[in-house]
Amino acid sequence: MIYRLGLTLAGPSRAGGRSMDQDSVTVSYAAGWDAGARRACGPLTRAEAEERDRAGDPYVVLHRVPGRAVPAEVHLVAWRDHFVGQFAYDERGRRTCDVDLRLLDGDRLFLRRFVERRYASPEQPDLAPDAWRLTVELLPGYAGRKVLEERGDHGGSFHTPADVPEERRWHDRGGFGVRAAGPSGPPDGPEPGAATAQEGALADVEEPASLWRPPKPLHMELPVNDLFQPGNPFPVEPWEGTVTAAPRHIAMVRIPSGRLAVSDPLDNKPRELAERIPPGEYALDTAVIVGEGEYGGERFPVTEEPAVRLLIRDEPAVAWELALSEGEDPRLLLDGHAYGFGTDGAAGSFADAAAWDVLSDRVRHFSAEDDDDGGCESLGDGHVRAVDEATGSDLVSFCTGGDGTWPVWLGRSAAGELVSVVVITSYL
Repeated sequence: MIYRLGLTLAGPSRAGGRSMDQDSVTVSYAAGWDAGARRACGPLTRAEAEERDRAGDPYVVLHRVPGRAVPAEVHLVAWRDHFVGQFAYDERGRRTCDVDLRLLDGDRLFLRRFVERRYASPEQPDLAPDAWRLTVELLPGYAGRKVLEERGDHGGSFHTPADVPEERRWHDRGGFGVRAAGPSGPPDGPEPGAATAQEGALADVEEPASLWRPPKPLHMELPVNDLFQPGNPFPVEPWEGTVTAAPRHIAMVRIPSGRLAVSDPLDNKPRELAERIPPGEYALDTAVIVGEGEYGGERFPVTEEPAVRLLIRDEPAVAWELALSEGEDPRLLLDGHAYGFGTDGAAGSFADAAAWDVLSDRVRHFSAEDDDDGGCESLGDGHVRAVDEATGSDLVSFCTGGDGTWPVWLGRSAAGELVSVVVITSYL
């Protein structure tokens, strides 16, 4: 059986596949968990933990058994972030299971990710990179995948569809102190808020860098407005003296349907954004950074175009959010992950989604140097423009820094209006 934890949100369960004696389990609460040091931070009473639970604030539930310095299980609860996590530890304090659950569909938890580790010898340390590892990743409505790495990072991997039945993907949320997978609650015992001396000692110290936090999707970290304004210093390794120059205008893009696609221009089906834009014609430009490089004692000028922007309104963006497509749920994103368009040809494009079939087909013929009816042209520097005069629609392509998935960002004004759609096209 893959999913072995008992899914206890504030009561006893099983750790590492071995049942814990309910009579010997003590439960305590804390504000945080230092995963690196494997100890709690900021002890809480049960009442304080219940208040955090009601408010949706993060807190930690610790399950201890006699003779162990490290808890047998640690439950990480953050309802506001739609997240419940579980760590299970063996007798030597090594993590054996990670569980990532997401609160979806009202009061149901979905098993998003599961990682099991097995240690070959007592000498292997916690999270040993060569430990046997099984990872299962699931999404609602899809089979998901299972990855077996018998030697961890030091060997190959075996990929198969995930064989997790539907009834084990979904679990009831339950209430505070009530098991998600059963009716039994926490055992009677000492005051749950009582902390060990080790935990208490951490209460007033500086928050460690490894302190657990709820997983967060990728967010925009670059000062995008500065990228599109000339004269701003912008360090780019290994170059020197790099500053932003005036943006380079590529083309006007007609989107008469208001349905914007940002996708690889050769995709059979485009990634259409859920956000609609006013029907119209919009300027597409790229940010430009200039500086100097050096090779063999000689200096030479360098230019980088790290971002491309479709300007919807001539206003600065004060907030950035990840652009979504139909069916994409940000609550399911793993920490630091993002949705985006995929490409195998290091290319993307902005286009009217309603005319995608015609526009993409013209780019395909143009790229293959087939007979072209004049509906496609090169704009230089990897940019191609396709037109469909029957609908008055355009597609304009751009280059990315490589293959893979590239997020799309929506810039909003202080009033919340959409002002630009941006793709960061290089690894700055």
